[in-house]
Amino acid sequence: MHVRTILNYNPIVINFSSILVYLIPLSLLTGPFFPDLSISLVSIIFLYYSFKYRLIKYFQNRFFYAFIIFYIYLIVNSIFSENFIYSLENSFFYFRFGIFSLSVWFLIDNNENFKNHFAIIFLITFFYAIFDGYYQYFFGKNLFGFGIEDNIRLSLSFNDKLILGGYLSRLFPILVASIIALNSNKLTLITLPLILILSDTLIYISGERTALGLMMLSTILIIILLSRYRIIRIITLVLSVSVIILLTHVDSDIRDRNINKTIEEFGFSETLRNNTNLDDKNVSERIYIFSPIHESHLRSAWKMFRDSPILGKGVNSFRIHCNEEKYNYDKHSCSTHPHHTYVQLLSETGLIGFIVISSLFVFLLFKLIHSFYLVIKNKTHLLNDYQILLIIAFILTLWPLFPTLNFFNNWINIIYFLPIGFYLHSLEENKKNVES
Repeated sequence: MHVRTILNYNPIVINFSSILVYLIPLSLLTGPFFPDLSISLVSIIFLYYSFKYRLIKYFQNRFFYAFIIFYIYLIVNSIFSENFIYSLENSFFYFRFGIFSLSVWFLIDNNENFKNHFAIIFLITFFYAIFDGYYQYFFGKNLFGFGIEDNIRLSLSFNDKLILGGYLSRLFPILVASIIALNSNKLTLITLPLILILSDTLIYISGERTALGLMMLSTILIIILLSRYRIIRIITLVLSVSVIILLTHVDSDIRDRNINKTIEEFGFSETLRNNTNLDDKNVSERIYIFSPIHESHLRSAWKMFRDSPILGKGVNSFRIHCNEEKYNYDKHSCSTHPHHTYVQLLSETGLIGFIVISSLFVFLLFKLIHSFYLVIKNKTHLLNDYQILLIIAFILTLWPLFPTLNFFNNWINIIYFLPIGFYLHSLEENKKNVES
C-alpha cells in the first residue's frame, strides 16, 4: 500500500485527476483534443500541489533534468529560427508532457488504487478498440456507423485517422505492464493470450506496416527479456502467424496492401511509377528508404540539416521550408514532417536536439542489454518484467528503423510520455525495498 507523504490533498481533486488519466487510452481513440485537454488539466493540478506543498522529490531525478534541458533548448531553438513565432507556438507548451509524467507518479503515490483502476479501464478500452477494429474490417464501418474511406486501413474508433494499428502496437507493452501490475495470475493467463492473438492479427489487417514492425519488435524483446510469459508469447505468436497466413491467402486486399505494395514501394516498379508520378530525373530501379515518397521527404529534410547543422530550421518547421527550391527534391518532398524521428530532429533541431534524443535511445538500449547480460551471467535481475515492458514502450517510441509520426505531434507525445510516470514510480519502489 502506498503511503501519502502529505495528508492535505483534496481527495476529490486526486480522484478527478486519476479519472482523467484512467480515460486517456479511451480519449486517444478520439484524436488529439481530449487527451491533450486531460493531460493539461492533470499537469496544472499537479503544479499547483507542487508549489503549495513543495513537492521537490518529483523534480529531482535524471528524467526531469534531461527533459528540462531539452525543453529549454527547444525554446532557444525556436527563438533563433527563421519562423520563430510559429516554431515557438509548437515548443512553448511542450513542457506539459514532462509535467504529465511526473503527475502520473504523484497520483500513484497518493491513490492506492490508481494502478489497479488504470489497468482495468485500460484493458476494457483495449478490448473495445480491438472489437471495433474487427467490426470495421468485416462491415466497412465502425460501431457508430461511420464508414471508412480506405477499404483496408482501419481508423480510430471516434476519429477518421487511419492509425488504429499504431495505437494498438504502441500501447501494447504499457497494457501488458499494467496487467502484470494487477498481480492476478488468473486474469493474466486469461486475457494475455487473447489480447496477443487478436492484436497481432488486427495490426496486420490494419495495413500499417510500421505498426506491424513495432509489434514484431516488442514481441522479440518480450521473448528475449521477460522472465515470465515468454512461453505464452511464443505460442500465441505461432497461432497469430497461422491466422495471418490464412488471411493473406483468402483476402486479396490484405495481400496486396501488406505484401505486393510493400515490395513495390521498396523497389521501383512500373505500377509504382503510375501511382506516384515521380519525376523521371529522380527515378531509378533501386531500393528505396521505406518508399519513394518517404525518401523524398527524407532527402528534403537532409538538405535542411546540411544548411543548418547545429540548430536546424526550427521546431516543427519542415512543413514551412520543404517547398523552398533549395530544399526541394521533387514534387513529393513536402509534407507536415519528414516521417522519421531522427531525420526530423536533425532538420528542425540540428545536431544538438538529435544528440539528446539519440543518447536517450542508446542509454535505454544499453540498460536492456545490461539487464539481459546479468540474467545470463549470474541469474541476477536488474529489472523486473514490469519495468522491462515499460522500457520496451520507450524503445518503440525511439526506434530508428521505421517511419514515424511527427515527433512534436500532441497525440503521439501523450503515448510517448504515458509510461514514464509508472517507470519513475517503480524506481522509487525499488529504492525503498533496497533500503528496507
